[in-house]
Amino acid sequence: MCAPSNIKQRRQVKEKKKLAATEEHGLSPTLIKAHHVDYQPSSPYIAWMFVTLCTASFYIGPLLLFSPFFIYYFHPQAAALLFCTNIFLALHPVSPWLKFRRYCQMLYGIFNFHHNMTTKLNEIAKKEQRLSIVAMHPHAIIPLHGFLWAAICDQLLPNMYGYGATTDGALILPVLRHLLQYMSVGSTKKKAIMNQMQVHGQNLFILPGGVAEIFLSHRRKQSDDSQVQTIYGRRYGLLKLALQTGAVIYPAYVFGASDMLDQLAPVEIGQDKSKEDTKNTFASMMESLSRKLGGGLTLYYGQYFLPIPYNPQLSMVLGNPIYPVKDTTEPNVCGEKNTCKRIENPTTEQVEELMDRYTNALKCLFEQYKVEAGYPNDTLKVI
Repeated sequence: MCAPSNIKQRRQVKEKKKLAATEEHGLSPTLIKAHHVDYQPSSPYIAWMFVTLCTASFYIGPLLLFSPFFIYYFHPQAAALLFCTNIFLALHPVSPWLKFRRYCQMLYGIFNFHHNMTTKLNEIAKKEQRLSIVAMHPHAIIPLHGFLWAAICDQLLPNMYGYGATTDGALILPVLRHLLQYMSVGSTKKKAIMNQMQVHGQNLFILPGGVAEIFLSHRRKQSDDSQVQTIYGRRYGLLKLALQTGAVIYPAYVFGASDMLDQLAPVEIGQDKSKEDTKNTFASMMESLSRKLGGGLTLYYGQYFLPIPYNPQLSMVLGNPIYPVKDTTEPNVCGEKNTCKRIENPTTEQVEELMDRYTNALKCLFEQYKVEAGYPNDTLKVI
């Protein structure tokens, strides 16, 4: 028979294996409340104005872009002036603005922001110089947690920050493109991403759920009910990119991200298509159109039916890094970063093997923190 101490040790080792985020990788086993360090608004109203601007920019951009065509009939000169202004706002270069990331710390208080990242994570990133991909779920209707990622990186993880990827449509919309490019956000086209990662040695931040996860997002009405939180995690392109670049993947999840806004017609997974009502037919139509246009087209609203988000607690958690090809290291194509062994043309089996590790890590990450994040009865479905 085994001694009680040996049984206890084995049990501890077994429990440790179940953890998706561990201290040895610079990740706290418990949530940490974020605190303002570099910037704190003198008034909460300033913070609310800032977050409302971020949320409303997804409406303001299209409104500015198309308004000249509507007012031309009433005032051609005003329409022409607005049209020229839009062209300038849509095309003139916008440079990254470091201080803007610090301003994003204003969101900490609004969303009672918690995370699991420590300064040790930044020390590891600085020491190893590994090219990395931070893949965050869910996308939500408006990914305000992307602004929180910029803030926490500026504050704690400067060596983790890099290049953010979004749709090309968002990068031509006035106001919205400014907010995004202040945070070094660019195109999701593979050529652009490969250039940033391999030529410039930039880490990648991406919301791989994309348009599909936008339409899955719906705000829960009761805090004590149990739900199945569904994400699109089986992303062939993302895992193939990791194998081709050799970048380690940090799976990430944000509890509460889908509870910030309502949308007019979310898509419901698993519903009998023969019994679709008008609302879901409209949602399917909007989702299909969004896919063709390469951007999320949906009608959303928050408090008072305005683009003022609700303020659930947001808890952002990262998982341990996943190495595409284990126990390998080689220099990046350019720059000083290191990568795993790069596979130019990965096989389906190689992609599937990495995908299984990635999706399992997401599920374990969800289970590890869901109780502390306030979603004890929820389950995660990865499709």
